[in-house]
Amino acid sequence: MIAKNTNPSRRRVAIIRNYKLDGVWGQDMLDSFNKLILASEPDAVVQHFQPIDGGLPPDASDYDLVILTGGTYDLTQPGNFDPWVAGLLDWIRNTVASSPQTKLLGICWGHQAISHALGGKIAYRVGGTLIDVVDIPLSHDGQAFFKDFKSLRLHKFHKRVVTEPPPGFRYLADNYEISMSDSNKVMTFQGHPEMTAKIAQGIVSARDPSYLPDPSPEGIAQLHNDLEKIEDGKKAFSKVMSWAFEN
Repeated sequence: MIAKNTNPSRRRVAIIRNYKLDGVWGQDMLDSFNKLILASEPDAVVQHFQPIDGGLPPDASDYDLVILTGGTYDLTQPGNFDPWVAGLLDWIRNTVASSPQTKLLGICWGHQAISHALGGKIAYRVGGTLIDVVDIPLSHDGQAFFKDFKSLRLHKFHKRVVTEPPPGFRYLADNYEISMSDSNKVMTFQGHPEMTAKIAQGIVSARDPSYLPDPSPEGIAQLHNDLEKIEDGKKAFSKVMSWAFEN
């Protein structure tokens, strides 16, 4: 049972995990979210939900912020989605329509799920899987949001992208990489501001080689080296938390 927050002055955050908790990296990812949230809001109540394992998503009205993590489920496939995915897409639509006081933050798969749920389109990335730390140019709106940044260096770990945005969103970076709803209540990232080199290297080591752009020993060694690049994710996340908890 999830305990109710008995102190209404404490910010409440729900994290919906959209990947199986296999390997150390999976818990490290959740711990990174927790650490970054608490760095900005030390008294925040952070609770975790996992529809992928049969649990229910949170009651959005109980939270100031709900974060949808990365994942691997293919939202481009035809036919019926797995029940947990179909249910989560319905939950996104219902939350946006019925819980306007709750902010949503989608990361990687969460970015794609929010876009898909609200009318956007997802496709496989031209060029295949991207695993790297990438410099992402910000739009004028993005530079206004992420003050002092003209671009953000973020971890990327994906092979699908948003190709057509949902209505009612503006974009803070090129190629729909970072989005903000016109309501200012929903924000999404294709990249991973929460990811560290250790987490990314753990995923590379644990992932099915078919997911990797070059599964040879030399290719994997190069990936590990690329993932050590300097990134801006933690500074960016701090600005996202300011948005999440503003009145």
